[in-house]
Amino acid sequence: LYRTEETWEAYRAARNDKGRVIKKALKQNHREKVEEAAQSPATLWRLAKWARNRHSQTPNVTPALVDPATKQQAITSSEKAELLRKTFFPVPPDTDIEDIENANYPAPTAMPPITTREIEEAIEEAAPLKAPGPDGITNKALQIASPWIKHHLTKIFNQSLTLGYYPEHFRQSTTVVLRKPGKDNYTVPKAYRPIALLNTTGKIMEAVIAKRLSYLAETHNLLPDTHMGGRKLRSTEHALHLIIDNIYDAWNTGQGKVASLLLLDVSGVFDNISHARLLHNLRKRKIDERTVKWIGSFLRPRFTTLSIDGFTSEPYKLETGEPQGSNLSPILYLFYNADLIEKCGELDDTATTGFIDDVAILTWADSTKETCKKLQEALHIAEQWAATHASIFAPDKFQLTHFTRTRTRIDVEEPLQTRWGTIEPKKTCKYLGLIMDSTLTWKQHIDEIQRKVTKTVNALSSLGGSTWGVTMREMRKIYKGVAVPQMMYACSAWSNANWRTRDKPYTERTLSKLQSLQARASRVISGAYKAASIPALDVETYLLPVEQQIFKHNVDTLGRVGPAERRHTEEEARRNKKKSPRRAIEQAIRDRQGPDIRRQEHIVPYIVPPWWQGPQTFIETNTEEAQIKHEQIIQDEPDAVHIYTDGSGIGGHIGAAAVCTTTQETKSAYMGDDTTSTVYAGELQGISLALQIAQEDRSRGNSRSKVLIYTDNQAAIRSTAKPKGKSGAYLLTSIAKQIDELQLQGLNTEIRWVPAHIGIQGNEEADRAAKEATGWREGDLTGPKAAEPQQLYPLRSTMKTWSHKETMMSWERDWISETRGRASFRHTPKPSRKVVDLHDGLSKKHSALLTQLRTEKIGLKDFLYNRKIPGISSNRCPCGSDRQTVAHVLLRCRQHRQLRDQELGRLRGRNNLRKLLNERKAAAKAIKFIELTQILGQFQDRDLNRQS
Repeated sequence: LYRTEETWEAYRAARNDKGRVIKKALKQNHREKVEEAAQSPATLWRLAKWARNRHSQTPNVTPALVDPATKQQAITSSEKAELLRKTFFPVPPDTDIEDIENANYPAPTAMPPITTREIEEAIEEAAPLKAPGPDGITNKALQIASPWIKHHLTKIFNQSLTLGYYPEHFRQSTTVVLRKPGKDNYTVPKAYRPIALLNTTGKIMEAVIAKRLSYLAETHNLLPDTHMGGRKLRSTEHALHLIIDNIYDAWNTGQGKVASLLLLDVSGVFDNISHARLLHNLRKRKIDERTVKWIGSFLRPRFTTLSIDGFTSEPYKLETGEPQGSNLSPILYLFYNADLIEKCGELDDTATTGFIDDVAILTWADSTKETCKKLQEALHIAEQWAATHASIFAPDKFQLTHFTRTRTRIDVEEPLQTRWGTIEPKKTCKYLGLIMDSTLTWKQHIDEIQRKVTKTVNALSSLGGSTWGVTMREMRKIYKGVAVPQMMYACSAWSNANWRTRDKPYTERTLSKLQSLQARASRVISGAYKAASIPALDVETYLLPVEQQIFKHNVDTLGRVGPAERRHTEEEARRNKKKSPRRAIEQAIRDRQGPDIRRQEHIVPYIVPPWWQGPQTFIETNTEEAQIKHEQIIQDEPDAVHIYTDGSGIGGHIGAAAVCTTTQETKSAYMGDDTTSTVYAGELQGISLALQIAQEDRSRGNSRSKVLIYTDNQAAIRSTAKPKGKSGAYLLTSIAKQIDELQLQGLNTEIRWVPAHIGIQGNEEADRAAKEATGWREGDLTGPKAAEPQQLYPLRSTMKTWSHKETMMSWERDWISETRGRASFRHTPKPSRKVVDLHDGLSKKHSALLTQLRTEKIGLKDFLYNRKIPGISSNRCPCGSDRQTVAHVLLRCRQHRQLRDQELGRLRGRNNLRKLLNERKAAAKAIKFIELTQILGQFQDRDLNRQS
């Protein structure tokens, strides 16, 4: 056959048709797979992860690796495993341990035997679906078997601790090789990281020991206060604000000092740990010899196999380092490099902050020449630490930045001379995910937020369009769970530049960028037109506007992190022109007459030791069982002290009470208004009052051996059984202390749940007494309030409640005064979650149609004509009677009268547009009506068109 022009054109047409068919089939298949995967929450989040990483999916086979020393390629799986072994577990440098031989250690802090309760908690807290180690036992299996194995594990773990021996099979692991994300070259071995899959039973014991070490470190101040990572109630924002506060303090000193920040980098942090040095550091910081000896056995020798591309190597013996994947590794490293943080921080005008292995050294002086000299002193200390800790610095990864806003007087180009060479300063540095520029105006970080969130929004777009895909509610969930944290990370720092802005602590450029990001996401989520305004999109998706999000995040962060340390008098603070972010947030709260952050309760990491034996607690499965059990207990325990407690919130005030039916005694307390306490706090105070009654009964010489406390609040019971460092901690601390005192006197405490308002006399009396503690009386009367307890602090949770109310009121005010989005305003004059509820049960296509109807930005002639869309010459409806608007089509158009009667005829409020589009059942019928009219090309049903 010879090619002719006719056959060539036929071939081209067939080839193009084939391409279109394949493309359409792939698109349809993708959409079906997405909608199928979105049916369950677990697959929904996996889908979201896939969407974010769809352009950088990990290949099934690792590429050939290049040995950086010999430049030879490792091609086979065994060759790759051997090269990665050398990279992951290198021969450590020589360590100077001369000082260890004759060291004298302080008296250690004693720890009791491991309790069954500790093991129960460790098993409960283990992630059930984590990959197991060589034994193949999953955490889920341990959780199921826990009731039968926990007592056996208690004996095994205690014997292991007593012998100072960690069983060999617990020290075996499988090391899986994972790519470090975002690397340019994956032929380099250092572009991969090892994760050890450990035997899960051993990990339970490691978790128990890790929690004990954490408790000792926090309770006995065994670690530097500026060591932030891997510790309870501390976060990256704590570390960042410590640095930023010091920079602002330097700027406010004298004529304005310069602050210089050096970020250190240590190579192979966990792999090169000297075991002898780590054990020495533990002893030096008061860890008992039994635990130290056990940790020595935990560390060595370890055995691991490398798993790569389906290949598993022979076991390797490891004599140094600690396993990445163990609960113990982070806390042990805090003890390992604590000396570095501590000693560098002792230098004059120097602050050192650590977050696990990320160390930041900040110095301040009148010139960069002086700050660099101080940094040299700190580096000398760091070198000495490295020599004694088998650690190698990576100077090519050091970052140096000089912070100042007076560039005419300060030489910001001053380099730092080190034994590794010259480190040139840069205008920005990145620490703990925050890009810090030399003037702390945060422009570069905002650009980075834009890049990250844009990628996430693009990922959202791949999960659905206006007529297909993940539902509106699920898309909103992904956006709030992924994009909002990306956008708001370290917001308390970057949103408070306070530089060259009059009304706001951040620039309009910043606000505009973030608003645009959220608006784009809202359009993807809701299927709205681009013409829909940002305020309307926020209301239609019930997403807190960016400006309010910033304020709320800032207040909540300050509540969690705490205010800046007071280093100046009130007068000096007022004179300081440059306010640090934390001081700016505190001032913003004062400007809005918010709560005093400095009066807020102080929350400690641990209220009780991990081995604490608290009260026995009982919560029956249902009301009937609880009532029967209560009646039985009353009969079986005639000699016990029976006390009923309650907390009550009424008229914005909180009361607490305890009623003892044994001694006919009532105690009550007024807990302040709802800006200070919550009903939950009232419930805890009621339990505390009950324990006071029991103690007084004991002091009177009564020899009862048990106190039975009844409360109708299950959260209070659980918190009392396992007190944790969260809101209400000061009350839980008091309760735990009271319980311990009663136990020492031989009085055991039981706390039982009783249902409320079912006629249990003691519960009803406690409820009434708690209400009366607020000043409430029956019949709209008032009386005196009960006395306040000796300790009464505003709860952290009340600060969060205030920030939520304040931001919602601010949003409402802005929405009322806004001139855009008035169509949505007519349906929703006050932002409400009910808008999202309208979309329950709707497909993405129907949600998009509902949003377009409510915003009136929709493919009807009136809108299209006003937008000057080509081909639209009039805004008149084809019926000829009026403009083709949403109201006209839904309520009046003559062409669709019969269809309207059929679909909407029996509907109450069929002639009221707001009712039609603001109630779920009515909205569903309105959507169906619009679909059946087939007047919107975007939502036309192809099958229906073919039938007609």
